[in-house]
Amino acid sequence: MARRYDDAVTGTGEGSRGTRSVRDAQWLRAATDRVPTAWIPGILTAVFLGAAAAFGGLEAVAAPPIATLEPGETHVNDMLSITVERAVLIDSFPEAGAYADPDKGQRILAMVVTAENVWDRPVQSMSDTSLTGSLRVPGLADPVPVAAARLDDGTNKPWLQPGMPAEIVVTWRISAEEVAAGDGITVEISDFSLQRGQIVFSGETWVSPVVAARTSVTVTDVGAGADAEQSGPS
Repeated sequence: MARRYDDAVTGTGEGSRGTRSVRDAQWLRAATDRVPTAWIPGILTAVFLGAAAAFGGLEAVAAPPIATLEPGETHVNDMLSITVERAVLIDSFPEAGAYADPDKGQRILAMVVTAENVWDRPVQSMSDTSLTGSLRVPGLADPVPVAAARLDDGTNKPWLQPGMPAEIVVTWRISAEEVAAGDGITVEISDFSLQRGQIVFSGETWVSPVVAARTSVTVTDVGAGADAEQSGPS
């Protein structure tokens, strides 16, 4: 009798546990009914990652080695085929959308790149997630390009059509003392991963750039660019 009284008061008896289990199951069913079905895989993934972190995290995956390319050698990824051809220094290059202020000691580093879109739809060349987003010169104070234009007709920020190679002039604005004629500069080429939207957004987008290749080119100085105005960097 005493045990039954204690169970009734403290809620630790078999009957109480059974009632609580039913009530918990009903609450869980009601809560999950409010969650959109499309969210469930993401929730389960988050739970898995949280549990993995609690037990020491996921096992590290070795990054693929970075390829070393010879001058003029092509790097191909899922979006673009990229070949760094040559590089020149020029006082300014407005025809390619790149302006330098000589009073501030600025010049333009112009690099000719042959790019081919190997994806199934057009991509903008001047974008953080396409050609200019793929190219970095880590030795510069600002390794990010400032402009991109077609070499043949000077079209700024051209679109790259699938299967149609184009020579693109990619440019950096630099300080005059950063690069000199005859210097070799290292260019890093990054690959992007294609992400398909499921919950937050729809469609496809390129994300997560990872350096996949490096190449080096020797820089030529064309001065004020009189020759370049007629034929582009050469």
